Amino acid sequence: MPLGLPPWPSIWGGSSSTNCKSKRGKRAIKKQRLFYLDLVRAVALICILVVHFNATVTGYFTLPHKIFTSNLPLGIYLGDFGSSLFFIVSGASLALTVPAEQSPPQFYKKRARAVYPLFWLAWFVVFSCRFVTRPGSFGGARTVTLVLTFLGLDNFAVAAGWVGMDFACVGEWFLGSILFLYLLFPFLQRALRKNAWLAWVVTLAVCIPVHLLGWDARLVAVHIPEFLFGMTFLMLPKKTQYILAPALLVAAIPAKGWDGKITCALASMGVFILLALVSPLLDRPWPRALGAELAKISYAVFLVHHVLIQDMASHFDLAALSRRDTAFLFIIYLAAAFAAAKALLWLQTALRGAFAKLRPQT
Repeated sequence: MPLGLPPWPSIWGGSSSTNCKSKRGKRAIKKQRLFYLDLVRAVALICILVVHFNATVTGYFTLPHKIFTSNLPLGIYLGDFGSSLFFIVSGASLALTVPAEQSPPQFYKKRARAVYPLFWLAWFVVFSCRFVTRPGSFGGARTVTLVLTFLGLDNFAVAAGWVGMDFACVGEWFLGSILFLYLLFPFLQRALRKNAWLAWVVTLAVCIPVHLLGWDARLVAVHIPEFLFGMTFLMLPKKTQYILAPALLVAAIPAKGWDGKITCALASMGVFILLALVSPLLDRPWPRALGAELAKISYAVFLVHHVLIQDMASHFDLAALSRRDTAFLFIIYLAAAFAAAKALLWLQTALRGAFAKLRPQT
């Protein structure tokens, strides 16, 4: 959850449809890489959609699950797993698409143009609906916290405990975390190019203590190694990938007794490699087209899906909701989320076109 609005704007990383004018062999490698990134995005998006559906229809896990589980093996929370995959694919996508000569100010400008317009548009639509249909729902919010909303940090601030009631409408805590990672990307990119081993040693030496001590409310530090792993993955030989995938998954087992999010990080890195390795087997026209479409709208879906399921579930007696009706609700929720995402992207395009026409012609 990119900035100069390349063909496929995506908060999760760079454009997934990069033109490749090199030799046929290089084009084949590029296509394979792009497909596996789309595949990982699709898996991550499904995880997030399912876990927020589960959380809502179970009254935030106070009621029994009806059709899906929210926990994976080793006690890994499905939401953490999906988020970790997004952090990893973001690092890989940016490392693949951001040129080495791009300066930090240029990078930040492009990232801001990719993230904020759609976020502000989604926020305005949802805020307007809530303000009119639920009078007083924002009565306890302090006006000064509108600054957090403008920066996309409102849900992050609530999760971190900085504020209580806020103007948070869309975006989740994840958006704030990825924005912090974007701040670090130019420096991580340069560090990897100079000395990858040193970059990893410093990152782990700083991030693990910060995470375990909770200085970042456990929202950022543990995800920096995931982000860096995505960047590093592009440099790994295939033989190393075959060894590293099972090693990471095995390492996640003893980590379970140490820290759940570190367990998730290790498992997510292992799964990311496995998805990349099996992606050539799935690289067919319709999976490629589906993955491309999901990558294209993933950020918009991310912005609207939680709002939609919360509103839908409010019309049901959750304790009496049957398994069959839960399945119906899930299908309707998916359709509504994707329809709303497409509508949001269409509205953004229409507004951009309208504003472009207002500019004086030179």
